[in-house]
This record gives sequence, C-alpha cells and structure tokens, in this order.
Amino acid sequence: MSKVVETDNTPADAVGGKENALAKLGAFADKLQSWHHRVTLFHVIDRMATSRALVVMAVLVGMLAAFANFEVRQSQYQIWQDNKELTFLNDTPLFSTTDASYFLGLARTYNETGDELDFLAKRSYPNNINVKEEMAPRDSMFDFPLFSVLIAKLSPDNSTQNLLITGNTLIPILGFITALGILLAFGAAGYWLEGSVAAIGAGLAPTFLTRSAIGRIDTDILNLGFFYAVLGLTIFAARAVSWRAAISWTIAAALMMNLFFWWYSKAEFGWAFAIGLIWLSAVTSRSWQRPLILGLIFIVLSGLAFQTASLSISESYLKGALNIGDFVFPNTFNTITELRVVPFEQILVSITESYGLGLFGVLGLVLFAVRHPVLSVVYGPASVFALANFLVGNRTIFYSAPMIWFGIAFLAVMIIRLGWRYAPAIIARYRDGEVAVITAVIAIIMGGIYTTDRVQTYVPNPSFSKETMRGFAAANNNLPQGSVVATWWDYGYASALFNGYRTFHDGGTQNTPMTHYVARALLAESQQETYAILQNLADSGLQGISDNSGSFEELEAHIRGEVSDETAPIFLVLTEQMGSWMGSISKLGMWDTKNGTPINVKNSPYGPTLIYNELKCQKGARADAPNCNGMAFDLSLGTIDNRPVLNQVTQSADGKINMRNPLQDKAHNVVHIANISDKGSRVLLMHQRLAETSFHKLFHLGEANADLFRLVYDDYPFVRIYALR
Repeated sequence: MSKVVETDNTPADAVGGKENALAKLGAFADKLQSWHHRVTLFHVIDRMATSRALVVMAVLVGMLAAFANFEVRQSQYQIWQDNKELTFLNDTPLFSTTDASYFLGLARTYNETGDELDFLAKRSYPNNINVKEEMAPRDSMFDFPLFSVLIAKLSPDNSTQNLLITGNTLIPILGFITALGILLAFGAAGYWLEGSVAAIGAGLAPTFLTRSAIGRIDTDILNLGFFYAVLGLTIFAARAVSWRAAISWTIAAALMMNLFFWWYSKAEFGWAFAIGLIWLSAVTSRSWQRPLILGLIFIVLSGLAFQTASLSISESYLKGALNIGDFVFPNTFNTITELRVVPFEQILVSITESYGLGLFGVLGLVLFAVRHPVLSVVYGPASVFALANFLVGNRTIFYSAPMIWFGIAFLAVMIIRLGWRYAPAIIARYRDGEVAVITAVIAIIMGGIYTTDRVQTYVPNPSFSKETMRGFAAANNNLPQGSVVATWWDYGYASALFNGYRTFHDGGTQNTPMTHYVARALLAESQQETYAILQNLADSGLQGISDNSGSFEELEAHIRGEVSDETAPIFLVLTEQMGSWMGSISKLGMWDTKNGTPINVKNSPYGPTLIYNELKCQKGARADAPNCNGMAFDLSLGTIDNRPVLNQVTQSADGKINMRNPLQDKAHNVVHIANISDKGSRVLLMHQRLAETSFHKLFHLGEANADLFRLVYDDYPFVRIYALR
C-alpha cells in the first residue's frame, strides 16, 4: 500500500508544481490585462461590434479596394497600348524594370529545356560556362521562380512578344490579389473597414505603385500580397477558439508561406510569422501546448525548417567598397538608386504623398499599439520595415505602406466614433447609423486616394527605349552562335531575352570585378586597352582575375595581356542611354583597386565622376557664339563667359566626326556638336578625359581602330554594335 501512495504522489507533486506555476503566471496576466483594460478600454478606440451591416459594408469596400488596384494598372496598360510608338517594339510591349527579362528568360527556359542551369550557363560568361557539367540538373518545376512558371504556363508560346504580353497582362490581376491579402491581414484582427483603406492606400502609394506598375514584371507586385496574407492567416490561427479551427488556420498559413517561399524566398519573413503565431497563441490560449504545436505545424509545413535565414545584412549593402583578396573593388550597389537611403520625412511622403498625413498615420498606429499591445507585436515587423531603409536603402519601404494607411483609417474611425457619441439622440438611436457614417467616410477616403492626380497621371516609362531593344534584337541577325555580348550590366537580362547570347554581367551579378573592368574598358583612353580588357574577360573571367592576383602589377599585366585564339566572338553594344549612366560608370571604372580609392580626374570638380552635360543653346551674334544654358560661348576662342575653358570643339554628322578644332591648350573642357539627320543637333559639354574615352570615340564620333573593331550595327544616336576582331 505504501508503494502505491509513494508512486502516485511523486508525479502529482511535479504536475502540481507545473500547474501552480502556470496558474500564477495566468493570474499575473489576468491582473495585467485587467489593468490595461481599465486604462485603455473606452468605446471609441475599440473595434466595432460585428453586425450584418458591418459585414456587408466591409465586403463592399474591400472589393472596391481590390478593383481599384486592378483598374489603375489596367488603365496604365491601356495608355501604353495607346502610345505604342513609345512603349512597344512593333507589337511587343516593353517593360519598366530591368529584372523583367530575368523572369521572362527563366519562363522561356522552363518551356524549352526545363533545366534552370541552361539559363545560368549564359550568365557571367565565362564563369558559368561549365555549370551543367559541374552541377546536378535543376529540372524541377520548383527550381524555377513561381512567377516564371506562371508566365510559362499562361503564355501561348515562347516568343518574346507573347512572354511580355503575358507578363504585363498578369500585373493588374496580381494587384487585385495583393489588395485582398492586405485586407485579410487587418480583417483577421476585426478591422475590415480600416483594412480596406490600407489595401487601396498601400496599393496605390507611390512607394509601391512605382514597383508594381505596368511593365514591372517582378516579384514585388505580389510580395506585399503574400506577406500580409500570411500575416492575416497566422492571426486567425492564434485567435481561434477551438483546436480544430486553430490547426486549420495554421495549415492554411503554412501552405500560403510555402507559396511565398516559391515566389520570393526570404526565410526571415517566415521566422517573423512563426514568432508572431507562437506569441499571439500563447497569450490568447494561456497554455504552452497550443503555441508549441501550432508553431511546429507552421515551421514544418511551410518549409521554414528547411530554409536558411541570413539575419545579418550583407556587406554589399553597408560598405563603400568590396575586399576581394588583396584588392579593393568599388561597390556597384552604391550607384543603384533604389538602394539609396532616404530621410524619414521622405519615407512618409513616399507612402502618403503628405508628411502631415503620414504623421497622422503614425499617431494612429501608436494608439492602436496602446489599445492592442499583444497584436502590435505581431504587426511589428510590418510596421518597422520602412526603417530598413537606413540599412539597405529605400527598396523595403513599401512593406510598411499598409500599416501607415491602416493607422490613418484607425485614427479617422476613432474620431468619427468620438463624434458619434455626441450626435443627437434621434440619430444615435439608429442601430447601424454609426456603421453607415463610418463606411461613408471610409468610401470618401478611398475615393480621394483613387482620384488623386498621381493615380490619374502616373504611367511608367519603359526601362529601355524601343530603339535600344531593337538593337539588341538585331544581334540575332548580325552575331554568330556562341557570341558574348559586352555591354553595361543593366542590359544583361534584356540582351539575353532578345537575342539569346551570353553576357559578362547582369542585374544579379553586377557586384563583381567584372563590372569594374567593363567600366574600365569603356573609359580607357586607348582602344587597344579596351580591346585587351574585353578579350581577357571573355578568355578567363573571374578565374583569371583570381589566378593572377598575386600582385597589382601581375593583375594589370594579365588584364592587358594576350589571350588564346579560342576566345569566343565578342560584340560590344553601346547605347545613348549609357551616356546618361556615365556618372555611375565612371565611379566604378575610375578606381584604384590597389589602394581602394577613387581616381580623381585632373582639374575636375567632380572627382572621379565623368558626365555629359547636354546644353540648350540659342543662336548668338555669330554662328560660333551661341548662348547655352544662360552662358555666352565663343567656340572660336574657346571661352565661356569670357573664361578660356574650352580645350576643343568637335562636330559629327550622324555619328561620324567631321570637324575637330583645337582651342585652349591648358583648358580641360570639350564641346561636341552632334548633328543628326531629321532630329536636329545635340550640344554636349564634357571634361576632356571623357572625350578621350573609347566609349565617346566609338559611339559619338565613329572613330574605330579598324584593326580592333568592326561596326556591325549602326542606329546612331540610339545603338551601335562593334565586333572585336
């Protein structure tokens, strides 16, 4: 008998101790919650009680928000179709992001070979030339981005035309879905009407509309939808009363996260959702079993357990230069606009177009956090995403746009409800009057967002002109098989899409020494040096740079040295747009890799930066004395406002130099007059160092060393393609 008592008492004590600890913790939580309710629970700041009228109104305005997101992008596409001379190449719509061709190229590869390595093999030539022999096939549907698979399955064929039509047609549809995802995130907490404002406000906010407008065939268009949809499903799961409902919502959230990973693989997002689910379910259920079980279900079924999270920010985002061996190369990311940090005020303006309205939204979020501190932890990652701007640039701001617009709606509704308390008794007694008034105000806010000038007038321009794309497409008829296209990295994906040839670098491989050396080739003062650099990059690529990095002198000798006779045919594509990028190109090319410092241009106020300044000129007293940009030029004496600053004046006709007039020997500026048939003249002012580059001589002057370069395609002033002999 004693053994039975002893055996029964031991586990009972242990279990009792656990239950006692949990009971104490629960009692403390009850007291804390009671205190919080006494302090914050007043009518106007709490969510409205669910009613039939509220449900009907929420569904109505929610669908209006989704339709507005669809309609604005559809109207943009219609404007593109009405202006085909600017936005189409023949019957092929263009694109407004350089990454579009990445997803379209993968879609084509998916249909043609089904092996993602075939796409990779054409990138970063010659570094990936043997990738199919070195790696196992990547021929599963899940090896391709979901967006590419979607385009591949919906496109009638693999033509560039139909791939681009399909990609652009999907954008309004995905905008509609994104709005529904945002609506779900706030509806899960009981704020359906406010969620509708968040859906339309964020969907049409400048920071997101510019990343999801027509032509932006990129994952951003649905990143926001997936992010907020998963967030909403985890909130539903954590707040569910029954185990069956909690597990069902968790499975739904996990499956949605699985799709999100396929669409845009960022494990950090998944862990934020998992932590939010565990936290909220622990607080609402007051147990340890439910959050543990729900968390495990989400982590396993979502695939999060098999994802690798990189919680640290890549050095590429933080450093001004990159150390590679004993050499220091310039960081390409420093020249990319969307990676630039913007001030806090600009964050709010980019979300709401008004600093004051943005602050109104922030105040609304603060009040929401006061009323719902537990929920605020779950919404926290979305709220602070905009602050990542200060680490990785402004590309993350749009993730916080729904939160700011929700804050605006939350505070607006609170003010309306406060006023409703003082409405005349005969009105206040109307049961659904408050819902009707609030819905009317919500609709007015949504209408204001929709009809604002920015929505009516904002239409993106294609990333590249149709003339530029025609040049890359023409390479199909001018270049032999196995060729390598040498051009600036922004064109990498587009070149491969339009002609199928290999490239040195693109939008995913631009931050390597290849970009520095391509920039050096463009800026070289000798066409012999340009030729040697490009030949060596094609001959041995990054491996050759690594193998010859014992000393600065060794690397310089390699990059300028002789190459084998088996080097692939190289074609140098130069465009007018590259002239406008010259500031960035020169920052990356005018660089001392031995000391990790920029090479400043002598007698230039801009350090290493070389730029073309296009002048607006009117005729003066003499033909050679125009007034340009408010300054008096004398092209015979070499003066600007009587200061002797012009080294020479050059003139060309349709890209062929026909006059070079030396002026002041000690001056360092050049004026170039480009006469173009049927297009008039352009007057360019530049530093002498830029006028001496291979880019300027090959593109603007048509001066090619016949022993090194052969012109194979000429559509000046848009595109010129040279074959390296």
